Amino acid sequence: MQYELVLADPAKNITVFVLNQVENRTQAARLLLGIPGLKAEQVGFVIPPQRSQGLWRLEMMGGEFCANAARSFGLFVARTLGCSGTVEIPVSISGMPDPLSVKVTVATGNAEVAIPTPLAQDSLLLGLAPELPAVSFPVYCFPGIIHVIASGISPGNRGKALFYTIKAQLERTGSFPQALGVLFYDPKEARMTPAVYVYATDSLVFESSCGSGSAAVGAWLTEGLWEGEGLFPLAQPGGVIAVRVRKHQGAIQGIWIGGPVYLGERQIIDLTPRIDKSNPLS
Repeated sequence: MQYELVLADPAKNITVFVLNQVENRTQAARLLLGIPGLKAEQVGFVIPPQRSQGLWRLEMMGGEFCANAARSFGLFVARTLGCSGTVEIPVSISGMPDPLSVKVTVATGNAEVAIPTPLAQDSLLLGLAPELPAVSFPVYCFPGIIHVIASGISPGNRGKALFYTIKAQLERTGSFPQALGVLFYDPKEARMTPAVYVYATDSLVFESSCGSGSAAVGAWLTEGLWEGEGLFPLAQPGGVIAVRVRKHQGAIQGIWIGGPVYLGERQIIDLTPRIDKSNPLS
């Protein structure tokens, strides 16, 4: 099958936008993620509006929510519609019951999205070694994804094993979201390394950046803020995502993530299986 694609690059969290309609999205996502040249970390399927003035919709590969994809999609829609200047683009995205508003500066590619505040906040108690006391990991639940913050822990060589330990412990509590993130956060460097697992595609990716993960860390960093706004430029392997968190009387009123997004040109990739005509059994 041929796939018409646009690659979005929000802080190197490379997202494939599939523009043509695909019957088996799980298979398509696995195929596209397996192409080394794309360097893709996730796949989203674009659904144009069915009527004039309708919403453009993005369905992520596992039905999960992705804030980086949402803000990239806002820029894609703005440029597709021929917008200029700075505009607010409403988009619909999987994992979210309501549309999101993306503020886009078309010429520079800067895109900021307001995302819903966490649905819940909890903690996960986990023993990392028999000789050490159990560690409490902050947990933030967003629509479509749960994030666990591993502060002061480097992903290093044990990052993958620790991810699956956290995943197993979380699942013992009965939590099975569309996606799970473990955010390895270095408080001295204000640097985050996100690892995200999508259940539908059984894929774990140590991502170059993560938008909703940035929002989770921003919410955690403002725990002691009673009134006002916190601004956090979070360094990640692929670049910096700016997080704004507004609070009133200790409660989160709004979270925004933003930064530049780079969109590639439309391209077509043919993944139709090739038949070897010299082999009658192929």
